Amino acid sequence: MGDPHKGAGIIVCLATDPAFAHTSGGYFSVRGARPLECPEPGRGEGVQRELWSRATALLDEHRTP
Repeated sequence: MGDPHKGAGIIVCLATDPAFAHTSGGYFSVRGARPLECPEPGRGEGVQRELWSRATALLDEHRTP
């Protein structure tokens, strides 16, 4: 894992910089917020669907009533 301050910095940049106002999703470099290509295992549509399904199931398990 990288430096948490750098990780937080890129999130703040992407959330507040008007240049990213119409950007939804993606991979970005911590240095300069340049777009990066998704790593190979995550490019497949089936893998993306499975990840989404598992993520939402985990969130459902941890929702407070």
